[in-house]
Amino acid sequence: MNTRQMTFPLPGNGPAVLTLPQTLQPEALAALECSLKMALHDLQRESGGDALDPGRIEYASWLQRLAAMVH
Repeated sequence: MNTRQMTFPLPGNGPAVLTLPQTLQPEALAALECSLKMALHDLQRESGGDALDPGRIEYASWLQRLAAMVH
């Protein structure tokens, strides 16, 4: 299987690398987008960078519901 790597520089840290199959169907790409958003949000919350703002909590719940509908 051929793969493609996307590298994202993270100032002050090493780069983040995402490895993908060479081709992705639009549905798979949409599911990946939702999954990445949720994973990055969780990392931000774990690092303490996401205050317990009610608006952010509500928005996060919408993202989770949207991701569940995609799967």
